[in-house]
Amino acid sequence: MTHLAEIFPTKGSDESSDVAIAHLLKKFKILLAMGRNLLGKDPFDEKIQALLPTLDGLLGNRSAVNSWIEIDGKIFGTIPEEGNGEFAVKEIQVEGVTRGKICAKYSQDEKIYPEDEYFLQEVAELIGRKIEVHELDLMLRRSEERYKRLSENLSQEMWRRTEALACQSGYLEGILRSSADMIITTDLESRIVEFNPAGEKLLGFSAEEIQGHRINEVWADAVERDAILEEVQISGGIKNYKTRLKRKDGSIAEVSLTLSLLKDNEGRTMGTVGITRDISQDNAIRRELERLNENYREAIHFINHENKNSLIIIGGFVKRLLNSETDPKRKEQLGIIYHHSAFLEAMSKDFLTMADLEQGEFQIHKEEIENFFQQVILPAMIGLKERYPNSFENYDETMGGVGSVHVCGDTRLLTIVYRNLFGNALKYGYPGGKIAYGLKDLGERFMFNVWNEGLGIEPNERKKVFEKFYRIPNEITRVKRGTGLGLYNIKKIIEAHDGTIWCESEPGMWVNFLFTLPKNCHENST
Repeated sequence: MTHLAEIFPTKGSDESSDVAIAHLLKKFKILLAMGRNLLGKDPFDEKIQALLPTLDGLLGNRSAVNSWIEIDGKIFGTIPEEGNGEFAVKEIQVEGVTRGKICAKYSQDEKIYPEDEYFLQEVAELIGRKIEVHELDLMLRRSEERYKRLSENLSQEMWRRTEALACQSGYLEGILRSSADMIITTDLESRIVEFNPAGEKLLGFSAEEIQGHRINEVWADAVERDAILEEVQISGGIKNYKTRLKRKDGSIAEVSLTLSLLKDNEGRTMGTVGITRDISQDNAIRRELERLNENYREAIHFINHENKNSLIIIGGFVKRLLNSETDPKRKEQLGIIYHHSAFLEAMSKDFLTMADLEQGEFQIHKEEIENFFQQVILPAMIGLKERYPNSFENYDETMGGVGSVHVCGDTRLLTIVYRNLFGNALKYGYPGGKIAYGLKDLGERFMFNVWNEGLGIEPNERKKVFEKFYRIPNEITRVKRGTGLGLYNIKKIIEAHDGTIWCESEPGMWVNFLFTLPKNCHENST
């Protein structure tokens, strides 16, 4: 693989080095645009097809160079006719397996530069990662759709059976014989009296074999059954209790049990009646969904962690060049690249925060915050200064701000909350519009808010803005970049603090985000 150091100029005149740097930075900008386009919502094939014109730009738009992409036998672009010339080929790999390649053919008079090899390899890795995420997403969607169909079919089947039984004579006998659930009754000595066909199917015993035996014999844990019976005698019954039974062949059945006391007309206890549903398949489906969800979250976490590290390096490298650059045109070009890399780095951080929250890896360290402004709000403002140098010139003091109030929470996570809310106010508010924040004492809790003048949010959008990846479809969000994860992450953080968050707005005038936090850590502490 060609490394950056091999294509970056180290010798030659200052003028030639500057030209080479500008040339490379232009290609880095193209590469970043390709990565961003792969994250879009267009169909997978359309994304790959759209890369080809941009790929030509990476290769210098040389007419004597022809490029194309192959993925799983499908060709994107046009394979040139055979003839003299050299080929540059980079494999597209997914989890160590070659899935395709990215190719460029050069005419006999054209030269393959080291930078061509480098950028072709980078594009191949971007496509490989996109294929992995795309296939994980498809697998998850198929599993979800299959589970939904199965759930709907089961619900419809149960409804049809209930309707049929209600119309038949011998209603109780019909339940015993036709129920898909296992029904067992026992006497006062815990001996099995009734054992319906569903029980025969589930456990493999015939009614003749099992009747008269103690119910503990089919329990995976006989001691557990005795404990359950004690609970039933005290409370009168249990519902949807998850347990395990032994089949005739020795295997284990996972079941959901509803057990109650069986009484005669005089109210005297005759034994128990249990309705048991086989949940082995449901559990298998649930475990598979959990596995796919875990794989999906791990993939998102890994990809964004790797992207973040690369973007930090690129951003630091470009910033050093930006600080030392004196030519206005090159300085503007470097500034564009730096801000694009900063945006992608922030987006990766949002994805990592989301993955940590969903995997339960975000540790909440609650403590008594003695000065909320100094410990939470001020660091959030300072964190926005580089991006918005004049960010709080239009601060409106009418809401009172937030002083040194005493609050229970995690300073690091609450700083993320305010940095996102202030950032949204500055990004989506009217140019020169006012920004304000404050709090209200609710007794055992404080209610905080961040308000700004702006386009506002329509009533039907105010809950949706907290959903994962959701962005309001209006003219401002169309030109302002974002991940749709900021408010989702904020909501998760506030809820982890035993608080609630919501949005109020006057469309066309202002928007206000409000949330509550407990004053003391002993309240609902976790």
